[in-house]
Amino acid sequence: MSRRYPALGVAAVLLAGVFLFSPPVAAQDATQIFENLRVLPVDISRPELNAIMLGNLRGLGLRRLQGQGCLYCHVGNMEQPRESWNYASDDKLAKRKARVMMAMVRDINSQHLSQLEERLDSNLEVTCYTCHAGRTDPRPLTTILHEAYTAGGIDSLDLRYRALRARYFAADAYDFRPTVLPGLAAFLADRDAMDDAVAIAQINVDVYPDNAVAKRRWVEFYLERIIKAENVTTALSAFDRMTPDLSPSVLTPGLLDALGWRLMRRDREDDAVAILESNLERFPDQYIPIESMAFVRESQGDLEAATGMLESWLERNPDHERARRLLINMRGG
Repeated sequence: MSRRYPALGVAAVLLAGVFLFSPPVAAQDATQIFENLRVLPVDISRPELNAIMLGNLRGLGLRRLQGQGCLYCHVGNMEQPRESWNYASDDKLAKRKARVMMAMVRDINSQHLSQLEERLDSNLEVTCYTCHAGRTDPRPLTTILHEAYTAGGIDSLDLRYRALRARYFAADAYDFRPTVLPGLAAFLADRDAMDDAVAIAQINVDVYPDNAVAKRRWVEFYLERIIKAENVTTALSAFDRMTPDLSPSVLTPGLLDALGWRLMRRDREDDAVAILESNLERFPDQYIPIESMAFVRESQGDLEAATGMLESWLERNPDHERARRLLINMRGG
């Protein structure tokens, strides 16, 4: 960073190439005065400006080859010599936005970060990479996918997800962990768009075919769709039919437990209790179903049944601290 202006890091300047960035022709004077600089010093040197622009390209994940990334903010054409590009023009919205972002980053670094007490790293600065992480659109993946879904449904979401994953997977840009799409599926399920919730969960399984969490969430939404369309009995029958094909890592007490509590949060208590009771029948020697049913009995006003379940568990598992703490809590300390 130049010693003559507050640190802007990769960020602000990068965002839209707010400044003139003429092609780095060796014959040009390093002390050249650039046109239309409104944030950086008007007497910035070419090496300093080039370094900032290169950082900008990296921060937004733009192509450096032959100046292609420069055209994200600057006016020009790849069919024309770079020397003829109009770097000073403010015609592009991205460049105008970048000035605002650059000022924001400058102020954060020079005015706000300096006010933090006991900073672990006094040299740490906000940059465009802090939010953009190598992508032009800094919004979270779920926001972008929801926008695609709103515009064109599941097919649009599917195409967008796979395109972004193909480009950015293993980068810092987006969170592609197998827990992300189920979050979006839950959002739609809460709005009764069950077919689309199941479809999104299926996309997750397609992408992560060996991931037990992805498969469990698909089963969860699949069963919830049946419950919504028919009833719990039909859903549990469907579950019984599919269990021989589910691996032990998928077929855990947490599967129906998660479904039960999802239904409980949606004020479908009868359905939730039926699912949680079935889970306890299937896994009578596991703690999760017992704890959930203890909570249910307590909420129903049957404190004796709730504490009795925990006492019985502790008789068989006297060192189980989680159950002991819950029992003490239910007894009022």
